[in-house]
Amino acid sequence: MTIVDRRMAAELMLLARARVPTCAVRITIRDRLTAQIAAGPMGARSVVEAVERALRTAREVAQELVEPGDLVETVYFASLEAVRGHGGESAQWIAEATRCAHAVLNEMAAGGVEATWTRHIRQAEGWEGE
Repeated sequence: MTIVDRRMAAELMLLARARVPTCAVRITIRDRLTAQIAAGPMGARSVVEAVERALRTAREVAQELVEPGDLVETVYFASLEAVRGHGGESAQWIAEATRCAHAVLNEMAAGGVEATWTRHIRQAEGWEGE
Protein backbone atom coordinates (compact mmCIF):
# COMPACT_ATOMS: atom_id res chain seq x y z
CA MET A 1 0.00 0.00 0.00
CA THR A 2 1.42 3.35 -1.04
CA ILE A 3 1.36 6.52 1.03
CA VAL A 4 -1.48 7.80 -1.16
CA ASP A 5 -3.44 4.62 -0.42
CA ARG A 6 -2.76 4.91 3.31
CA ARG A 7 -3.97 8.50 3.28
CA MET A 8 -7.14 7.48 1.45
CA ALA A 9 -7.67 4.62 3.92
CA ALA A 10 -7.26 6.97 6.88
CA GLU A 11 -9.67 9.46 5.35
CA LEU A 12 -12.24 6.76 4.56
CA MET A 13 -11.96 5.39 8.10
CA LEU A 14 -12.43 8.87 9.55
CA LEU A 15 -15.45 9.57 7.35
CA ALA A 16 -17.02 6.19 8.10
CA ARG A 17 -16.52 6.50 11.86
CA ALA A 18 -17.92 10.02 11.80
CA ARG A 19 -20.96 8.62 9.97
CA VAL A 20 -20.95 11.41 7.42
CA PRO A 21 -23.56 11.20 4.67
CA THR A 22 -22.76 8.97 1.72
CA CYS A 23 -22.66 11.99 -0.59
CA ALA A 24 -19.79 13.45 1.46
CA VAL A 25 -17.78 10.25 1.08
CA ARG A 26 -18.54 10.18 -2.63
CA ILE A 27 -17.47 13.80 -3.15
CA THR A 28 -14.31 13.33 -1.09
CA ILE A 29 -13.20 10.25 -3.02
CA ARG A 30 -14.14 11.73 -6.38
CA ASP A 31 -12.15 14.89 -5.64
CA ARG A 32 -9.16 12.94 -4.32
CA LEU A 33 -9.05 10.69 -7.41
CA THR A 34 -9.58 13.61 -9.79
CA ALA A 35 -6.55 15.29 -8.20
CA GLN A 36 -4.52 12.07 -8.48
CA ILE A 37 -5.42 11.68 -12.14
CA ALA A 38 -4.56 15.30 -12.88
CA ALA A 39 -1.25 15.16 -11.00
CA GLY A 40 0.04 11.89 -12.40
CA PRO A 41 1.18 10.98 -15.86
CA MET A 42 -1.92 10.84 -18.01
CA GLY A 43 -2.41 7.38 -19.39
CA ALA A 44 -4.84 4.49 -19.33
CA ARG A 45 -2.68 2.53 -16.94
CA SER A 46 -2.42 5.30 -14.32
CA VAL A 47 -6.16 6.01 -14.48
CA VAL A 48 -7.11 2.33 -14.19
CA GLU A 49 -4.62 1.77 -11.35
CA ALA A 50 -6.09 4.71 -9.42
CA VAL A 51 -9.57 3.15 -9.65
CA GLU A 52 -8.26 -0.28 -8.66
CA ARG A 53 -6.31 1.06 -5.67
CA ALA A 54 -9.33 3.05 -4.47
CA LEU A 55 -11.54 -0.06 -4.52
CA ARG A 56 -8.97 -2.23 -2.77
CA THR A 57 -8.46 0.45 -0.14
CA ALA A 58 -12.22 0.73 0.41
CA ARG A 59 -12.45 -3.03 0.83
CA GLU A 60 -9.69 -3.04 3.45
CA VAL A 61 -11.34 -0.22 5.37
CA ALA A 62 -14.78 -1.87 5.12
CA GLN A 63 -13.37 -5.10 6.57
CA GLU A 64 -12.12 -3.18 9.62
CA LEU A 65 -15.45 -1.47 10.29
CA VAL A 66 -18.20 -2.98 12.41
CA GLU A 67 -20.80 -1.45 10.10
CA PRO A 68 -19.22 -0.86 6.69
CA GLY A 69 -22.51 0.18 5.12
CA ASP A 70 -22.16 0.97 1.45
CA LEU A 71 -18.54 2.14 1.58
CA VAL A 72 -17.24 -0.04 -1.28
CA GLU A 73 -20.25 0.78 -3.43
CA THR A 74 -19.78 4.49 -2.79
CA VAL A 75 -16.07 4.35 -3.65
CA TYR A 76 -16.87 2.34 -6.79
CA PHE A 77 -19.24 4.97 -8.14
CA ALA A 78 -17.06 7.90 -6.98
CA SER A 79 -13.97 6.49 -8.67
CA LEU A 80 -15.75 6.05 -11.99
CA GLU A 81 -17.24 9.54 -11.64
CA ALA A 82 -13.70 10.87 -11.20
CA VAL A 83 -12.58 9.24 -14.44
CA ARG A 84 -15.67 10.31 -16.35
CA GLY A 85 -15.92 13.77 -14.82
CA HIS A 86 -12.26 14.69 -14.99
CA GLY A 87 -12.84 15.53 -18.61
CA GLY A 88 -10.23 15.61 -21.27
CA GLU A 89 -8.10 12.57 -21.83
CA SER A 90 -9.06 10.47 -18.83
CA ALA A 91 -12.71 10.16 -19.94
CA GLN A 92 -11.62 8.03 -22.88
CA TRP A 93 -10.53 5.31 -20.45
CA ILE A 94 -13.86 4.97 -18.65
CA ALA A 95 -14.61 1.61 -20.29
CA GLU A 96 -11.23 0.21 -19.28
CA ALA A 97 -11.58 1.60 -15.75
CA THR A 98 -15.05 0.06 -15.46
CA ARG A 99 -13.76 -3.34 -16.63
CA CYS A 100 -10.97 -3.16 -14.07
CA ALA A 101 -13.42 -2.20 -11.32
CA HIS A 102 -15.64 -5.14 -12.23
CA ALA A 103 -12.65 -7.48 -12.17
CA VAL A 104 -11.73 -6.25 -8.68
CA LEU A 105 -15.32 -6.73 -7.50
CA ASN A 106 -15.39 -10.23 -8.99
CA GLU A 107 -12.14 -11.01 -7.19
CA MET A 108 -13.60 -9.74 -3.93
CA ALA A 109 -16.75 -11.81 -4.41
CA ALA A 110 -14.73 -14.91 -5.26
CA GLY A 111 -12.69 -14.33 -2.11
CA GLY A 112 -15.82 -14.71 -0.02
CA VAL A 113 -16.61 -11.07 0.61
CA GLU A 114 -19.83 -11.08 -1.41
CA ALA A 115 -22.02 -8.52 0.23
CA THR A 116 -24.94 -6.23 -0.35
CA TRP A 117 -22.81 -3.71 -2.23
CA THR A 118 -21.97 -6.15 -5.02
CA ARG A 119 -25.66 -6.78 -5.62
CA HIS A 120 -26.39 -3.03 -5.59
CA ILE A 121 -23.71 -2.33 -8.17
CA ARG A 122 -24.86 -5.16 -10.41
CA GLN A 123 -28.46 -3.96 -10.20
CA ALA A 124 -27.54 -0.32 -10.81
CA GLU A 125 -25.62 -1.14 -13.95
CA GLY A 126 -27.45 -4.21 -15.17
CA TRP A 127 -24.12 -5.99 -14.85
CA GLU A 128 -23.38 -9.59 -14.13
CA GLY A 129 -19.92 -10.80 -13.21
CA GLU A 130 -17.60 -11.55 -16.08
